[in-house]
Amino acid sequence: MFVLFDLDGTLVDSGPAHRRAAEIAFRDRGISVDEEGLVRFLVAHDAASAGMPPDLYLDLWRRMQPLYRREQEGIAAFPGIVDLLATLPQHGIQAGVVTSKRRWAVERELSRLGWAFSCVVCREDTGRHKPSPEPILHAMQLLGGRPVAYVGDAPSDVQAAVAAGLPSIGVAWGWAGADALRAAGADWLVEEAAAILPLVREIGRTELEADA
Repeated sequence: MFVLFDLDGTLVDSGPAHRRAAEIAFRDRGISVDEEGLVRFLVAHDAASAGMPPDLYLDLWRRMQPLYRREQEGIAAFPGIVDLLATLPQHGIQAGVVTSKRRWAVERELSRLGWAFSCVVCREDTGRHKPSPEPILHAMQLLGGRPVAYVGDAPSDVQAAVAAGLPSIGVAWGWAGADALRAAGADWLVEEAAAILPLVREIGRTELEADA
């Protein structure tokens, strides 16, 4: 049995690091940004959803990279995630990661946290990114099977799961919050990491019974 996870905002609390790096990048470009604009930029999956020209969007992200690398040292797992990842294998559940984050940042983060996954799909691995289902479908090819669900904190995670034909589990502790995940069509919403394991097991049992 497999389950796939988003990384930022789902497994790790990278929001403060992204925020600090983005604030400096905007300031370096001489752009004043309010809280709403900053959050919109950080949760956007492309220039259009960020509401800015593509060249500006890309330039801000380029400026953020060295800043984020410095801030990355302080990133920690959300409460309960370490226990969850340690417990999944005890129930015969393998975990994978599907993220839009660059591979250098992902590998650096996973190494520092001491985490290993059955597959890790990063931004460079597919031509299109969430909300496209392509990264999830690529993970399914690597795993050689169909995951039970995709777990994420953003509407684009939910949309990608739906497009890939997977159940979606939204986590309410990320950037978007429960209302946005519900509006995006999340099949389940959880408020704490401890709720994920029993939910994944139940979804898996239901699917096995349906296939029987």
